[in-house]
Parts: sequence; C-alpha cells; structure tokens
Amino acid sequence: MADESKHVAKFRANHLQSGEQIVAWGEGYIGEMMGKGKDAQHNGVLIITGSRAAFYRKGLFGEVIETMPLKGITSIERKSFMGHRSLRLHTSHDALEFKTFKKEKEQALFDAIEEGRHAGAQPAAPAAPPAGGDAMAALTKLGELKAAGVLTEEEFSAKKAELLARL
Repeated sequence: MADESKHVAKFRANHLQSGEQIVAWGEGYIGEMMGKGKDAQHNGVLIITGSRAAFYRKGLFGEVIETMPLKGITSIERKSFMGHRSLRLHTSHDALEFKTFKKEKEQALFDAIEEGRHAGAQPAAPAAPPAGGDAMAALTKLGELKAAGVLTEEEFSAKKAELLARL
C-alpha cells in the first residue's frame, strides 16, 4: 500500500475495532464543492475494512466519520467524467457519495466493497434429484427451496422445467 494518509493513521488509532483490518483506502472527498451545511465538502479518505465502509476526516477542530456496514449496501453507483470519479454507496435508508481523481484507487475501493458485500454468501444448493422418480414430491420440495430463498428464480425455473418433462 502507498504511504498511509494522516486520516488513515488517525482512523486506525481511534476507530478501528479489534479484529478489524483495513482492506483498501483512497483519498477524496464527500459533499459538494462550495456546499454549505450538510452538503459541505469534506476532504478525507474512504476506508474499507472487512465489515464496513467508512469515510473519515480528521481536522484541526474535529473529525467527520460516516460508516455503513458492507452487508447493508444494496447497490453501488459508479460514475466517471474527465478523470473525476465517484462511488455512491446505497443502503435501504441512506447513501454516501465519495469522489476521487485516482482511477486505480477507485477500482480497488469498488473491488473491496464488492468482496465484502458478498463475503460469506453461500452459493445456492442445487435441487436434489427426486428419489424414486416422484416428480410431484420433487416439485413441492423445489417450491419450498425457492420460497426459503435457497434457489434463484433462474435455478427454480430450470429445475421445474426438467421435472415437468419427466411427468
């Protein structure tokens, strides 16, 4: 990793939880240029750990910290225009837009967020073949697996078509 920013060093010292490690970080800002109040621009770093994304800025008169758990991020919006890049992280009730000029850092942040969002996700178990050729029981079981969220819509449809062909 490149030389650590003063913001990253302060975050590591004051806000990093036990067992938590910084996966990626990048310098940039949140807020709007020339913004006021809650839209004021804050220069700092976006820090990605194994469990959360945090914007952090340590200033002379205080600090700014905004965090969101990676598992709570519902979508990521990426934009770039003339070298200016932004990552907008959406949750069910909030959003955080981070802006930077460094393409490699933005890509590393995006990759780390995606990895953290999907870490521990278990792949869908394929439906077991019906025992003894009982396709109706298998269809019932298949419906239960879909209702429980174990199967995706595509997996459910493919297996259902296969079972109906056996009838």
